[in-house]
Amino acid sequence: MAAPPVSRARTAVVAGVTVALVAAAAITGTTASAAVNPTAAVHPTAAANPGAAARKYLGTSPSSHRWFSGGYPGGHMSGTRANSWGTWRGSPSDMTLTFPEYATWTTMANSTWHIETYGTLRGRLMYGLPLLPKNARPAQLKDVAAGKHDATFRKIARDLRTRNRGNAVVKLGWEANGNWMSYSATAATAPTYRAAWRRVAQVMKKESPRLVFSFEVNCGTAMAGQRNRLDSLTKLYPGNDVTQLVGCSHYDWWTTGARTEAQWRASIKPARGPGLADVAAFARARGKGLSISEWGLASRSRQGNGDNPFFIRKMKQYFDANNDILAVEMYFNDPSGMGNSLLPEAPQNPKAAAEYRRLF
Repeated sequence: MAAPPVSRARTAVVAGVTVALVAAAAITGTTASAAVNPTAAVHPTAAANPGAAARKYLGTSPSSHRWFSGGYPGGHMSGTRANSWGTWRGSPSDMTLTFPEYATWTTMANSTWHIETYGTLRGRLMYGLPLLPKNARPAQLKDVAAGKHDATFRKIARDLRTRNRGNAVVKLGWEANGNWMSYSATAATAPTYRAAWRRVAQVMKKESPRLVFSFEVNCGTAMAGQRNRLDSLTKLYPGNDVTQLVGCSHYDWWTTGARTEAQWRASIKPARGPGLADVAAFARARGKGLSISEWGLASRSRQGNGDNPFFIRKMKQYFDANNDILAVEMYFNDPSGMGNSLLPEAPQNPKAAAEYRRLF
């Protein structure tokens, strides 16, 4: 989950018909002159048959959706709780997200309960794997790139395989363009980040060949030292040969929040960093699947828009418009941190919850 600094200022809303059409066209693949209803339009290459993109990029089909759709329900991790997300919304949850304990290298290597607790999960598992433990510094990515921690990552891959999660999606080194991760990267250290990412993916893939690897940045965040707002994608991307999915974390706050059509058009191509339109275009250009494995509302105390059903509708339109490449999307339900719970046990956003259940 992203944690933008409090000092970050909101980007001014982009206005004007020309800018709006250009921003929207980037998400639909149409020209500005042809974009009549751009944010609702479907990309010309959108998959005609349900689950086609998921089969292409993940090898299997979701239960009843056109892509793997699920949620991180918050609270204690378990298969039962993850399955309950689908029960609540009225359609099966195809995937859920888990994270290891990673205070140190030792805890990273030995944290297996977060896999085992999903024994009853009826869907697929996504494993958020940091490139460094919390007690490390970004400079130590050099050690990862040099192979000094291969044993840890090899064991994690083996643990996934031997616990019947050998087809997990590994969200590796996510949100590295932000400054809140121990492995945060800058424009200057991007080559080291790429080398570390590649090394880990190759080691894990050799141990567990069915694993799928996803490269995900944080939408709307500028990377230190960047010269172009897309540097987080172009400079950190580890390469087509080791990456199957591309995506970002996207929340209804700061530069990526929206309560109006104009705000939405600005939010999908933020001024300071990549946005939803950019990651979709980046993935499509490289023949990769799209993963929006963390998306959700944000409370007003977190500089978000609170109970905002408009945001839910726009995200669903975005998913539909990009279903030719969309492999994964998961709502990140976090009542204590983000204040974005949709569940009735913590009814923080009842209007948005009703809209989510209607659409998903």
